[in-house]
Amino acid sequence: MPTVCIIGAGYAGIHAAHTARAAGADVVVVEPTGQHDLAPRLAGVAAGRRPAGDAWAPITDLVDVTVVRARATRVDEDGPVVHLDGGSQLTPDAVVVTAGADASLPPVDGLDPATALTLKTAADALHLRDRLPEAARLVVVGAGATGVQLAAEAALQHPMLDVHVVEATDEVLGAFDPSLGRRARRVLEDRGVTLHLGVSIERAEDGAVVLADDTRLDGLVVWATGVAADGHALLPGARTRDGRLLVDRCLRVTGRVLAAGDVAAQRDVLGRVTAQSAQIALQAGRAAGRNAARIAAGRLPKPATLLDLGWVVDMGGRGVAQVGPVEIALPGLDLLVPVLHEAIDLRHLWQAGGANAVLGHAAGRHAPTPAEVRRAERPELRSVG
Repeated sequence: MPTVCIIGAGYAGIHAAHTARAAGADVVVVEPTGQHDLAPRLAGVAAGRRPAGDAWAPITDLVDVTVVRARATRVDEDGPVVHLDGGSQLTPDAVVVTAGADASLPPVDGLDPATALTLKTAADALHLRDRLPEAARLVVVGAGATGVQLAAEAALQHPMLDVHVVEATDEVLGAFDPSLGRRARRVLEDRGVTLHLGVSIERAEDGAVVLADDTRLDGLVVWATGVAADGHALLPGARTRDGRLLVDRCLRVTGRVLAAGDVAAQRDVLGRVTAQSAQIALQAGRAAGRNAARIAAGRLPKPATLLDLGWVVDMGGRGVAQVGPVEIALPGLDLLVPVLHEAIDLRHLWQAGGANAVLGHAAGRHAPTPAEVRRAERPELRSVG
């Protein structure tokens, strides 16, 4: 059987693995944690509204693949060859790179990237889950989707918690239509969240931030300031755009190496570079996995058809969404957003792993052992195998 190696097991990676396997390839997934993090659920898990097991699923619960719990350090395009930490190598017939994007941190004086709290992984969510009950104040930096979700969920679950959101622009959910941002702002304010809009952060200290207007906010500080890609981490010679790997219409970086998800500057059907979102990663991952299997079997790849279907921001019981041209932001209608969110979540599980994935990992279904939770909290505890 032709062999396809998928690097990373996020939304792009898990769907690339599924479609490559369905196309007849022998699939190896390189992922140091051995798990697939369920990103849209992380804010709810961090706040304590969702159970801890909602944050992740073991890869092998979703797809029938070989999992190598190691970290890829470099991909040589000739071959291709995937180099792993520890010195071992893989020589598949095709590679799909879906890893290489991480939480973005702004250049703020005193901010230590090694210790800054973010919400990008299941480990991040579980760490915040442990610390929030003991915190008097939560300071969320960034009013994008992640920041808004976390602030709303935390304020709902911990009514006595003093929640603040700091945003350098004048808008909540500034990447969305203004009506969605206005409704999200109203939900946050109704839950007692204090908004600091149009003000930047002057410096960060241990357990505090100081704003440009000299306001000092002590508390648990979480940086929800976006996602940054580093395509050169695995492919030093590749062309990039804002850190994202440039790919052709078939999602190829070069002959036998493809890329998808947040690390790739893939384009939609209108030729526009796509946003870094789970639904785009899902579509691109499926296309990349299918094309990787074709390339591995000596066949020509096909152009990917990517379409931005909209956004869903679940704020715990309420939310805002845009589905195609339809905006869901009016009072009353915002109650539908969590239902829509759960439907999309179930669709993701069904497409990735069918009925078994839905039965095992629908919301509230995954009951991990204490040992499994400890491994998810500390993903550096792994083995190569």
